[in-house]
Order: sequence, then structure tokens, then C-alpha cells
Amino acid sequence: MLENFWRLLRTYCLQSTIVGLKYFYLYPDIISRCFWATNMIAVVMMSWRLAYLLYNRFTEMPTRVTIESQFEPVMNLPYPAITLCSPNQISISSMNYFKRSLVDGNVTIDLEAALPAILGFYQIINDLDNTVLTHLQRLFDLNRYTVPEVMGRMPQSCDKFLKRCYLEGKHYENCSDLFKPILTVHGYCCAFNSQYSFNGKRNMIIPNFKNRTVQAVGFTNALIVVTDYDVEDAMPGTLVNAGAILVMYTDWTEFPSDDEMAVIDTRGESYHILHAVYTYCSDDVQSLPVWSRKCYFEDEHHLPFFRKYHNSDCDHMCYVAAVYKACGCFPAFLPFIREDTTCRITSIPCIIKVKKDMNNWLLAHQCDCPRDCVSRKYRADFTLGNFNALPYVIRNPYMGLKLNISTSAMHFYFSNPVYMQQKQETVMSIISLASNLGGVFGLFMGCSCISVLEIFFYIYLGIKNYIRCRLEKWMRNTLRKN
Repeated sequence: MLENFWRLLRTYCLQSTIVGLKYFYLYPDIISRCFWATNMIAVVMMSWRLAYLLYNRFTEMPTRVTIESQFEPVMNLPYPAITLCSPNQISISSMNYFKRSLVDGNVTIDLEAALPAILGFYQIINDLDNTVLTHLQRLFDLNRYTVPEVMGRMPQSCDKFLKRCYLEGKHYENCSDLFKPILTVHGYCCAFNSQYSFNGKRNMIIPNFKNRTVQAVGFTNALIVVTDYDVEDAMPGTLVNAGAILVMYTDWTEFPSDDEMAVIDTRGESYHILHAVYTYCSDDVQSLPVWSRKCYFEDEHHLPFFRKYHNSDCDHMCYVAAVYKACGCFPAFLPFIREDTTCRITSIPCIIKVKKDMNNWLLAHQCDCPRDCVSRKYRADFTLGNFNALPYVIRNPYMGLKLNISTSAMHFYFSNPVYMQQKQETVMSIISLASNLGGVFGLFMGCSCISVLEIFFYIYLGIKNYIRCRLEKWMRNTLRKN
């Protein structure tokens, strides 16, 4: 048996395509065999070391994002969704109108003292009275008001917040032609070029929404918005963000998020120079599994409430999951939310507790949000000024408006006629990995796929010879017994 094994091994070494093995038998002296044994061990170790490094590079960095072009024409590029959030989230006029609409329950409740508690849905408020929250929720229930409806009624409306609007030189008499109300994680806001809108009961996707595209660039073709949060109409102690306006920039298909956000002080003008970066994937990257390319296409992963996948929407769902786990309800800003699952006024202390402990919720295993495989990202560089030079300008777009300390004029425009386009491509595809591995083993050992097949073939021959020897031995023993 052992003699057959050594004979088969000798045959394999002499006939194998791994060149170095045959020298063990062509030069049988001890010095030659030691030389070839040492070198064969060395090249095998080097081959496997390089193979290990190549495989690690393939798994750890399979793709890279490179700049394909910095001069893509900005014409017909979708405008970003620009969301403006008024700091006046509880106005006196809205509260008085709301109070007149209450007909059932304890309508003598001091709404001026109780209603500021609803700011706890998006601000951290201390020393909340649970009894007041319970009474407030009971009052809403008796009058059949839901939390999203109240959150949409209390703030300054977009019609009052937005005083004048221009787009690409055209004056819009009604800013509602450009901006729609929306509930966000920061409260009631007004959104330009967003497919999401608040219909008075919940956020929805606007049917057959058509996004606005860039038709002209430069300062004279800016989107100009004049806002005034009317500090005299704000309930004392309820202005959020110290009276500053939050501006969020997202793609028109995404829900407003603060991934790209600016905080704009009022009492003057601000100029927002927009920049866009478009990223897409090569065909090789599209064929990779998700764990390898580390990104999702919008139809590849379903997000509750948002349906299609976006990284920013996934970030929202991390917060939503934390609130639901701790409080058993969903925040009111979610699109398509059902009334019976929305967080109630009495859930505000729990929501505030979640906000304070978000670092414990935003862990990798609890909140895994890969980036978008195909995306448009917007950012803005902005400068601030005042209205002191208005008496000296040739063309005053604010003629006829009263400019208060709470008035702000914002200009949004693309200064360059081009934007950047990026491409995610493979650093090393499976084909490249196989080719590199073949080159490594061919360089150091002179082997190939045929060499691997030879190993399996001689293993087959060894098993075959072993079985044949066992059968012959069994037959000889049987004949002796007979």
C-alpha cells in the first residue's frame, strides 16, 4: 500500500505542471533536495501571502468614487428641495383662531400656558406638567383634533411667513405657487420643489409632482424669498432657534433633512450659492452584492412610510425606531402615518428623553444606513448682509415691503453653469482578482488551473488505487478461507 503511494507521488512530481516538484526526483542528492524544498516552501508562503493581501483589498475596498467630470451642464438639473422653517411655531393669531374652534370639553383651559408644550415634539423642554399634557390631549380628543392637525394649525402659516417670491426673474404674486407647507423633524416649514407636502392632516406625496429644473444661472436669476416671522405675533417664550430661520437642502425626491442645513439670522439679506454633485454607479458596481458596494439603489430596500430608499430617509427611520421602541408610537411628521399610531401629547416627555439619549440609539447594529448608489447632493455657500444699502440700489426687489427686525431676504442661485459628476467604480472586480491571483501563483510556482485539476486527478488515482488494493486483499483472503 505504502509503495503504491510513493510511486503515485513520484509520478505526480515528474509530470505536474508545477515545475519545481520534478527536481526532487531528477536530482535525488540531499543537497539538491534541501535546496528545492527550501525554495518551494518560500515561494508557497510568498504566494499565499500575496493572495491574502489581494483578497483583503478586494473585500475591504471593492469600489471607489472618482470624479468623472467637473463640467456637466447645470441646465435642466433639478433644483434642490429648499425647506424654510419659521421660528414662530406658535403664533398668537393661530392660537386665538384655534381656541374659537373648540366647542367641547374644558375650553376654559389656559391655552397660552399649555400649548407651548407641543414644542416638545421637536425641541427639548424641561419641567413639563403631565397633568396639563393629559388635559390638553383630552381637549383635542373631544374636539376631534389629531396631533398633526394641531401642529399644522399653531405655527405661522406659509402664506404669512413668505412675503414675496421671485424665481429666475419672475415675480410670483402668491408664494404658494412655489412653496408648500410640510411638517418636519424641526416643526412646521415651507418647502420649495419637494414632492412632499402637508395636506392639513398628514404629510403626503403630491400626485403627479413635476420637479422644477434650472433654466438660468447667476445672481439675477435667483430664487428670492422674503420672509417675516412677525415677532409681534409670536407667543412669548416660544420662538425656536433664537429667532433664526432653518434652511435645509435636499434632493426633490427626499424628505427634508438637516444633512445639509444653514441657520440664517434675520434683519438682512443672505446669498446662498448652490453647488450640486451627482453620483452614479458603473455596470460592474451594480452587479456587486450590497455588502460589497456598500450602497442601496432606491428600489432595492423598502423603507416604512418613505417606501423608496434614501440615506437621509433611513436616518429619519433610525430616530423613528428609537421613539417607537421607547414610547410605542410614531412621530407626527412621517408621511402617510395613520392617526391611531401617531404620538400623542402625553408622549412628549418620552420623546424628549429619547432625544437626550440619541447616542445610545444611533449605534451601527441599530442604525445601518448605507449611502445612495445614485444620488444628487446639494450644498450652499452663503454670505450675510443687511438692508442699509437699499436706498442706493438701482433695482429694489423689496419695494413696498415693510422691513422689520424679523424680516429676511434669501437669494438661492447657481453661480456656475456646471456641476460635478462622480462615478462609483470597482477598484478590483472578481475577474481582476482572479487574474491577479493567477498571475501571483504563475509567477512564483508556475502553476495554473490545470495544476489544480492535476491535484484532484491524482487524489482520484490515489483513492482508486486504495480501493483496488483493498478489493484484491479481500479476494485473496476469501480464496484462502475456501
